[in-house]
Amino acid sequence: MPRIWFITGCSSGFGRELAITAAKNGDTVVATSRDPSKLEALASLGVIAKKLNVQGSDAEVKAVIDDVLSTIGPIDILVNSVGYILEGGIEECSHEEIIDHFDVNVFSQMRVLRAALPSMRARKTGAVATFGSIAGWSGHPGAGMYCATKAAVALFTEALHHELAPFNIDVTCIEPGYFRTNFLTAGHKVIAKNHIAELDVGTKATRDAMVAYNLNQPGDPAKGAQVIFEALTKTGRCEGRSLPARLALGRDAQGVIKESIDREQEMLDGWKDIIGSTDHQDVGN
Repeated sequence: MPRIWFITGCSSGFGRELAITAAKNGDTVVATSRDPSKLEALASLGVIAKKLNVQGSDAEVKAVIDDVLSTIGPIDILVNSVGYILEGGIEECSHEEIIDHFDVNVFSQMRVLRAALPSMRARKTGAVATFGSIAGWSGHPGAGMYCATKAAVALFTEALHHELAPFNIDVTCIEPGYFRTNFLTAGHKVIAKNHIAELDVGTKATRDAMVAYNLNQPGDPAKGAQVIFEALTKTGRCEGRSLPARLALGRDAQGVIKESIDREQEMLDGWKDIIGSTDHQDVGN
């Protein structure tokens, strides 16, 4: 029996690729976007396009979910893939830019979760994926706010992974490396309006790297979408596997995450005596 997918952010990137992959595998796919006209090309695959403003109110988001539940059926797999990158030093990013960034990358995922999870819990089945990034493992100058949003997604997803385990709902945070999407192109990457020239000494390397990587990323989005599909459906290469709370995607992700773990281990080893010197005297070793 076909599974029903609900995917956000399907006008481009991984959301679009995953919608295509799931539809080609015979599943029913509800693809969402602020502008459903951007999803028209998916109609030939049987994908159902829905308008969804992820920055709308809880009531607005719930109305879209409720419509899907009543007219299409219960959601088996929920994927929150919407997001963008804000380029700029921490001091350069305005309050409004930061709030908008967190609202799209973090809070919108929570809105969708609050609307969709009651039905999934009632049925005691399903799979949920949020989208983090390898950027959530370390802070990069010039992209610190993006890193912060992705770290937030990873950590709340880890909590959700454990909270929903008793309901037989799998939860994972997909953490891709660099994949060749339009993520870094003009119109998708947002640059902070305020530029502080003095900060270029610390941020220029990251800015230049994003320009160089744009449309030259090593990862193939179609291959990445296939891995995500198999992981969330526990089919193919993922048959018999338990879904982890955080799932890296891409060879470069393996290297970046290991480097982050090694860096933190070096800190723990080098500062061990000082870190552990703060207990009360009545606490045993």
